[in-house]
Amino acid sequence: MTIEDVVAAPEKTGDELIGRVFEATLGMMDILSIYLGDRLGLYRALDEGGPATATDLATRAGIDPRYALEWLEQQAVTGILEVDDVSAAANDRRYRLPEAYVAALLDIDNPSVVPLVRSAVSYASVMPQLMEAFRSGGGVAWADYGADMIEAQGDFNRPWLVGSFGTEILPAIPGIAERLAASPPARVADVACGVGWAGIAIAGAYPSVRVDGFDIDESSVELANRNARNAGVSDRVTFRVRDVADAEPAAYDLAVIIESVHDMSQPREVLAGVRRMLKPDGALLVADEKSEDAFTAPGSETERFFYGFSILTCLPAAMTERPTAAIGTVIRADTMAQLGRDAGFATVERIDEPSTETLRFYRLTP
Repeated sequence: MTIEDVVAAPEKTGDELIGRVFEATLGMMDILSIYLGDRLGLYRALDEGGPATATDLATRAGIDPRYALEWLEQQAVTGILEVDDVSAAANDRRYRLPEAYVAALLDIDNPSVVPLVRSAVSYASVMPQLMEAFRSGGGVAWADYGADMIEAQGDFNRPWLVGSFGTEILPAIPGIAERLAASPPARVADVACGVGWAGIAIAGAYPSVRVDGFDIDESSVELANRNARNAGVSDRVTFRVRDVADAEPAAYDLAVIIESVHDMSQPREVLAGVRRMLKPDGALLVADEKSEDAFTAPGSETERFFYGFSILTCLPAAMTERPTAAIGTVIRADTMAQLGRDAGFATVERIDEPSTETLRFYRLTP
């Protein structure tokens, strides 16, 4: 930090902190009210049925009219919904969902607020367990975060996986797309597959490829197989509750791990297991957080986002097992390189382009 930075930095005062937390409180209230609109189907009722009074919305969504009125007023006051006539009697006012907000609230195939909202509610729900983990050095099991976190994790990555992973990102990484399109058909392992979007995207882009997905979370695997059926690729894509240590050796041309290495209690062992799964000329493609190369404080909004997830979700989940690498969300490039070398990979190549807004790719070869 230079002298100019110090001079330009705003003075830290108690009032400044109070103002910051007040703004954050308003934001948290927005998150919780959006969660109600999401899970109760209120936004969808407004989109599909058009502008509505409180009574209309209550009837469409099956909720109490008084709660419907208060939620509609709150959403209008916070600037999410529009109201036709603010001077009309409360029960006569009609509220509408702006067209500009429809995709962000209802279309999970596009960048959406929904995974952010659901994950925030999820990690807020485990605060008692998290405080105990901080005191004891234990962890918070992934299952304790519930369906909101499992669905949110898949939906964070779904837009770019379904939209561009197989058709734009893989072709831009030398050697990957060529093997997936070659004969005999390639076999792909989707490791720590979650709800399966990476494997589904690969199968959709490369019609001859066969994909085996592995995850130790049963509920995630159940969702993954459902997603594969809905995508029409379940004849070539199968997801199983299985540890990679039990997978067939030297059987796969490509393995992918999407945003999961930093979550693992024993990433070296998992990576070593993946190396054994690969054919001698195979490759592992890892996508994980695009963290800064070194710790910096204050940090960027992206680093703040990563550290927030780390203390609330990723680190506690990794701390449930012993021994644990306890990496946390903020996995830096040199850490990934060291993990790959320790797992026996001959090369660990950092790929800065292509990338996503928050993820960086690494190619590991055995």
